[in-house]
Amino acid sequence: MDPLTLLLADSRFPSGSYAHSLGLEQAVNDGLRDVPAFIRARQRHVASADARFAVEARRGNVLEDEWYARTPSPVLRESAQRLGSQLLRSAAKIWDVPVARMPRPLALGVVAAAAGVSDEDTALLALYDDAATVASAALKLLPLDPAVTARWLADLAPDLARVAQAIAHDDGPLPSPAAVAIELSAPIHLEQRERLFAS
Repeated sequence: MDPLTLLLADSRFPSGSYAHSLGLEQAVNDGLRDVPAFIRARQRHVASADARFAVEARRGNVLEDEWYARTPSPVLRESAQRLGSQLLRSAAKIWDVPVARMPRPLALGVVAAAAGVSDEDTALLALYDDAATVASAALKLLPLDPAVTARWLADLAPDLARVAQAIAHDDGPLPSPAAVAIELSAPIHLEQRERLFAS
């Protein structure tokens, strides 16, 4: 990975992800304690599809209608749009990208194209960002040692690299896996009076 890719992967890059748990907060409220299993489920049902959309956007195919079609929840759509807008706003300070409103996976692809990031690294960024965002949120929601969450990401790294490589070479139909539980819990979480995260 080149330095520009590492900059995008750095949790200090002001992309807004720190304010989101990607469904973990509500899952913990509902009794979830196996965060690595939650991360792996998101990788299969959400992050891998989002990574493919990011790669398509990096190639110049910003498929907003198609992304919205696989994300029926208005709450998740709004959350993704806020994250995408924040990413583009921050990235515009460094690269020539539009400050627009679009879902985060597509915004990531647009930024990756401007930064000269490869398809494979774009996919890896999308996958890593999803896992790291959940792992970071877990530290605020559960009594965990930060070294434990770092180990989760290290253990996941070979799978992230393998999936990213496959996504980068995939020219087939767009993926449409469903994360029904996350879709259903998003509006419940939004109505919680006391919550740490926006999603």
